Amino acid sequence: RALSSRGYTVLEAESGVDALRVAEEAGGAIDLIVSDVIMPEMDGPTMLTELRRRGFTSKIVFVSGYADDAFARSLPEDEQFVFLPKPFTLKQLIETVKGAMA
Repeated sequence: RALSSRGYTVLEAESGVDALRVAEEAGGAIDLIVSDVIMPEMDGPTMLTELRRRGFTSKIVFVSGYADDAFARSLPEDEQFVFLPKPFTLKQLIETVKGAMA
């Protein structure tokens, strides 16, 4: 709601697997993905790897209660991402998204 109220179009997914479906239905028109690292069915890094394999070039913000280096090893070496540690405020989320989109 915080991002929608600031003019962003937000697509929601309940899991990494669901995010793949949502992305396919959007037809590749996704500028930014905000994803938790740990999710049911498929974790965030695996989801991102699969999206890249399918041709998606979206920027990514990962959120997690774990340190960013704990999962960065599971991403391709040249993968660029923004990390937002939990807990975070709505203001921090909005500023992170705004910065990632710039």
